[in-house]
Amino acid sequence: MTSAIEVKPGSRLDDLLATYAELKPAADEAAARLKTVTDAIKAELTEAAPGEQRIDVAHEALTQPLRLSYVERWSLDTKTLKAEEPETYVRFARKGGSWQLRGIQG
Repeated sequence: MTSAIEVKPGSRLDDLLATYAELKPAADEAAARLKTVTDAIKAELTEAAPGEQRIDVAHEALTQPLRLSYVERWSLDTKTLKAEEPETYVRFARKGGSWQLRGIQG
């Protein structure tokens, strides 16, 4: 069920939404730029030290050195598990949720 809220002029929500509208585009742009720079740093470091799984780098512009490390993780193919072993999937499945604030498209 969806509810639409009418925002009262001068309310705290009115102020918060105006501030959000001001900050969100700049935050999105900064996050995209940071990801681009971070990905490029990772590429440069792995090229400079091929085969290494831990690479440290310091620079005068950084307040602390950076470490690039390979972190192995395991994941579960839940789609396949649900299709091939539904009883096992149901026994171990956990339902969760979180509140998400996103723009509405079109």
